[in-house]
This record gives sequence, structure tokens and C-alpha cells, in this order.
Amino acid sequence: MSTRKIVTNTVYYGVVPKLTMLLSVVILPLTTPFLTTFDYGIYGVITSYTSLFVSIAPLGLHVHLTNSYFEYPRHYNLVWGRVLMLMLMASFLFGLVNIGILMYTLPLEISWSKWLLCLIGSMPIFLLANGLLAQHLFPLRENPKPLVFTNLIGSVLGMLLSFVMIYYLRLGYWGLMASGALSSLFIFTVFVKFVWSDFDIRPILDRKWKRIKEMLRIALPLVPHTLGFVLLTSSARIVMSQYDVPYDEIGLYSHGSTMGDYAVVITSALVTALGPQIQRAYRGGDYKAYRKLFLLCQAVALITTFLICVWMPEIYALLIRNENLAQSCDIASLLCFANVVFSFYVFMSAPVFIEKNTMQLLWLVFVPGILNFALCYAFIPLFGYRVAIYSTIISYWSQLLIPFFVGYYKKNVKMWLGNLHWTLVILIVILADLLLANSFMYTALWLKVVLAFVAVGSLFFFYRHYKLNELV
Repeated sequence: MSTRKIVTNTVYYGVVPKLTMLLSVVILPLTTPFLTTFDYGIYGVITSYTSLFVSIAPLGLHVHLTNSYFEYPRHYNLVWGRVLMLMLMASFLFGLVNIGILMYTLPLEISWSKWLLCLIGSMPIFLLANGLLAQHLFPLRENPKPLVFTNLIGSVLGMLLSFVMIYYLRLGYWGLMASGALSSLFIFTVFVKFVWSDFDIRPILDRKWKRIKEMLRIALPLVPHTLGFVLLTSSARIVMSQYDVPYDEIGLYSHGSTMGDYAVVITSALVTALGPQIQRAYRGGDYKAYRKLFLLCQAVALITTFLICVWMPEIYALLIRNENLAQSCDIASLLCFANVVFSFYVFMSAPVFIEKNTMQLLWLVFVPGILNFALCYAFIPLFGYRVAIYSTIISYWSQLLIPFFVGYYKKNVKMWLGNLHWTLVILIVILADLLLANSFMYTALWLKVVLAFVAVGSLFFFYRHYKLNELV
């Protein structure tokens, strides 16, 4: 893949899906005056529980998608069809469970409207299967357009519905929740055509229980792995809801977390675009190329996160026209650094997926997720909701220390990174990046512009100096 192709695919996977952010530039200043921290609190709790079951419902079966695509290139659709059927059945079951939990948890009176709210909030669980298959299929085929434009249109439709419900109808959290439900319904429906019809990937009811058990044996260890992501991103809000933390404070944390999450957009897009190259480099034993791909992704993560943090006050001034919500700016400036280690996770986990050694995945996200949950559970009652900011950062960054304690990752990371001490260097650089960025948040605009040019220039120098162009 050429550098031009990498940039093009990165734009497709990162910039195009996030064109809805441009719509947000127009919509947020219009809607935030009619939203409260309580609205974001309701929204944050519902999406946290929904995310919990979105991570469980696939049963880890997506591990068979990439592997079967490479192992059975002519008949992979048969494996994908069996996976699709199992996902459809599991998502229906867990969607019902989520509705029951939300009915019990939300601080609203029992009524048909509450039941409808819980149903709307659970739609991403009921309708997850098609989108999950598409997220694997089109990057593997290096054909991003059907995936990104379907997701883009679904997001835009959801955002427009949200705008109408909040701005014109003054429905608050109903507008926030309806967006995800409409997007999920649209995406599921469109991929019936793109996935089921165009590639002949249709639900197949497998009657061979032995084969199902073997698939689940490999897949189920991924459940705590994906659950770990929820514990990292959402456990704080779940703990807060159980400790009866005021929903206004939950909403403040939720809003800051949402704004901070935008920092990982470019990195995740780049990793997705480079997915086939990452697979081929490791499968072919080209560890030099594998290391260069990692260095490129990590450098992009550090630079983009630094710039987003530095410009966070201006981002808030442009988008958030609500004094109460604007208080989450300092939360966003810290949490945007939480997942700056995403690239390291991807390059540690890729060999595990390739080798189907899925039990090792528990160390990567589930253990840090449990750490986050434990820290929140222990200290939120003592020090309040802001504990969640630092527990999330600590838990994410703990991934860098895993190779020092787990033999499998020690051997594997040394093989492609060369020396484990580089992980400590990365940790120190990330910490310095966070402190430096937060210290420049409230400096003069001209200085921020200079910093932006220096940061981007440093990235290009790094790219050329370490000959990262050789990876194409």
C-alpha cells in the first residue's frame, strides 16, 4: 500500500466518519442551552450500561472473522454466516436484559415512557451484528466507502433527529438517546444489502453443537477482554449511579469524557487503515516493519492529543454555549490523554488474535478495567466523582507495564519492539506530553499557533528521520 493509499484510507476511516463533528460545530451551540447536566447524567448512565452489553453480546465471536478471511479466502462467508446467526440471537437476549437493568436503575418513575426510553437506549444492542461484521469486512477488502458512508449517513440522520427533539421540541435526554437508536436502525438495515446480499453473508443456523462449542471456546475469552473496554470507559458512571452520586455530577463527567474521546479519532483511523499491513508484517515475520508501523501510530497519537488538549478551551468556547457544561473543559483536557496508548494495545493484541491465544487478552484490557473499577469503587465515596478522571488515566496507562509482568507479552514485545525499556520511555513521554499540553492550555493564541506548527513539523521530521516511509 502506498503512502497516498494509507492517507486516503485514513481519511475515509477517520475524517469522513467524523464529518458529523462539523455538523456538531453548528448544532452544539444551538442545543447545549437546552440541555442540563442531569440530561447528560441520564444519557451517560444509559450509554454506560448499554456499552456493557454491547461488549458482551457478540460473545467474542468476531475473533473468527479476520482469521477465517485469511484462512478460508474462498469460503469465509460460511464462517461469517454462522457467526452472524449466533450474534443475532445473543444480541436479542442481552438487549432484553439491559432493558430490565435500566428500568431498575434510572431515577424516573415507572411508566410506559420509562419503558420506551429503556428500549430506545437498548437499540444499539439489538442491532449490533450487521455493523460489527461490516467493520471487519470492508477494511479487510481495503474498500472503505460502503462502511464509512453508511455510518456517516446513519450518524447524520441520528444527529438531525437529536437536534429537532432538543432544539424544537425541548425533549432533553430523549433527544440524546434517539440519535443512537435511529443510527443503529439505519446501519443495520443498509448492511443487510451490503453484507447479506452483496457478499452472500447470511445468517446460518449451525446444527453441529461440537463446532459451536469449539468456536465459543476460542471466542469467549474475548468477552472479558471487550468487557474490559467498558470497565475502562464506563465503569465510573456505573459506580456513580450505584453510589447515588448526583446525576448533575455524572453528567459533567460524561460530557468531559465525550469531548476527550475525540482525541483518539485520528489514531484509530490510522490503525484501521494500516490493518492489512499490520497483519501482513506480523504474519510474514517482518518485525522491523511491524515496529515502524507502531512508531508511526504512536507518534501520531502523541502529537494529535497534545494539539487537541492545548486547543481545548477554544474548542469549548466554540461549541459549548452552556456555563454548567463548560465546567467540564478541564476534565476533557485530562481524559483526552487516557487512551493515548491505543496504538500499543493494538500492536500487542494483533499477535494474540493471529495466534488465537485469546486467553492472553485478559491481561490487556480486562485487568486494567478491573483496576479502574476498583479505584472508582474505593475512592469515589471518599473524594467524589473527579477520582474517575485519574483512575481512568492510570488504568489505561497500566497497559504499558504489562510486558514486565506477563511472560507472553514480554517475549512478544521484545521480538518486535527490541527492548522492553522503550515502554518506560513511552510512558515518560506521554506524562511529559500531558503536563506540557495542560500548561499551555491558557496561553496566548499566537503561541498556540506556533506550537501547532512545531508539533506537526516534529511529526514530519520523525517520519523522515526514522525512514517510516519504508513501510509502504
